[in-house]
Amino acid sequence: MNLYIPALILSLILVPAANSTAVQVIPKGYQKIQNNNDNNASDTQLSEQQLKAHFKQAMTEHRSQIRAYWADAEISSKTRLVMYSDDFQQKRAIDFKANEIQITMPSIHTGKVLNYRQMQQNLQNTLVELLQMDLASAISKDPINQKMEALSGIRYAQDLGGLGQDLILSELFRNERPSLKSVERMARKLTKSAYIRYPAVASLNLAFTFNDRTTYIISLPEKRIRMKAKRYKSFIYDYAQTYNLPPSLIFAIIHAESSFNPLARSQIPAFGLMQIVPHSAGQDATKMLFNKRQVLSPSYLYNPRKNVQVGAAYLHILYYRYLRDIQDSKSRLYCAIAAYNAGTTSVMRTLTGQSSISGSVNSINRMSSNDVLRRLIRQMPSSETREYLNKVLSLQKTYGQL
Repeated sequence: MNLYIPALILSLILVPAANSTAVQVIPKGYQKIQNNNDNNASDTQLSEQQLKAHFKQAMTEHRSQIRAYWADAEISSKTRLVMYSDDFQQKRAIDFKANEIQITMPSIHTGKVLNYRQMQQNLQNTLVELLQMDLASAISKDPINQKMEALSGIRYAQDLGGLGQDLILSELFRNERPSLKSVERMARKLTKSAYIRYPAVASLNLAFTFNDRTTYIISLPEKRIRMKAKRYKSFIYDYAQTYNLPPSLIFAIIHAESSFNPLARSQIPAFGLMQIVPHSAGQDATKMLFNKRQVLSPSYLYNPRKNVQVGAAYLHILYYRYLRDIQDSKSRLYCAIAAYNAGTTSVMRTLTGQSSISGSVNSINRMSSNDVLRRLIRQMPSSETREYLNKVLSLQKTYGQL
């Protein structure tokens, strides 16, 4: 195995600090922002408990609305962007991991027969609408974001800049700003390839709809994820160089965390491409980036460029600071990847039974890199982390030649 990350040559002091004036931190309350126009003061930041409480409240209220119409009350996640029509009769989901679009709509009947022609026309119209959606619109229209904005004063689309105009599925087009004709042409193409997902039923009298709804599945081109990665390539390479990391590692972690969904959001909550948790990884990174620990707002973390900068900075901290005394570069890489997902405490306990890095280093240095990898993959308490480490290492090879 090649050495993925150079030996510790550069000090953290050599990493340039960013301009803190461009940082949007989480403010304490909307009213206070309006009165004082000060959302950078450290004493106005939400605590971790407040952020989690507001986020939980926003999710609960939104799910309660959805549940009146949809039993599963699904909301967006790390790899699925889920949206509903204003009347909650139609559900649209972009599954970035499965690489498909799922649209469930009311069935249209002519007599007792489904009117496929009219339904396909409705599907095409919905796809045109979906393909035209840009990042800023998707963020600002998301009900949970809207509820969080009301509760916490977080202005979600403020920090997107020019990237806010990027279409959610811009990689389907040659031009990053496709014309309406190009969008309509793509919608027609996708509509022709769509198929209906029939529910499994234990009856010969098959029911093709559920609650008189029909779900269309639209498979997206296999190369779409790679094309999405190429759209972000320039700044990923920039930050890889700045923080002395291989670009393939950043690509692999983005793919493993969010499947390149810029609107990724987990229930922790964590936000954006590299799934940054504001009160943990986010604060560690801002200490290095801005010389001050700050709680970055979701608005800041939904910006793909800024999210990658924060994520790359945190990887740098893990590898070059927290784990710097692990001598074997491969062992240190395996620990850094696992720690990005589960934290250093969990990694140290798995390898040595001790929670502290300082108390674990000597034992780890007596292990071979293969032993370190084997223990992490077989013994990490979370199956998610075990799979995550395997996946990132495999994806690194995939992105090595991008």
